[in-house]
Amino acid sequence: MEKFNEKYVIFLDFDGVLKIKDESFNSNFEKEAINRLNELCELTGFCIVVCSSWREHIDYINFLHTHGLNQEIPILGKTEYSNSGKRYEIKKYIDDHKIKKFIIIDDAFLGEDLVPHQIQTAPRLGFTENKYKEALIKISKL
Repeated sequence: MEKFNEKYVIFLDFDGVLKIKDESFNSNFEKEAINRLNELCELTGFCIVVCSSWREHIDYINFLHTHGLNQEIPILGKTEYSNSGKRYEIKKYIDDHKIKKFIIIDDAFLGEDLVPHQIQTAPRLGFTENKYKEALIKISKL
């Protein structure tokens, strides 16, 4: 049996999740956040789809791997940019790829209908231990 299920997805933002903003609004990489992400994927079998605006400007796969993402965790790709916004991009990816279960880890609020799926982080804290626990609870209810 496969360890990861390509129909189970974490839509992942970078700023405010893996990179936190300090008081001068510079980005600092948060090693503990990527460690929590590794643990979450390994425990649940969820794969990653990048929805960060960075996806258009960097090699996001290399970025994740060089910053500690376990290379066994599948990065399925990225959402396609749309002027309609991230919410639309995620919904389109779900429909196009027939995703069965998903969560979104993002510091931006993406709408009431996505609340059961979203773990909204604080930009200055990122993917904390409490947000990790919240993700596990939400995944268990999907």
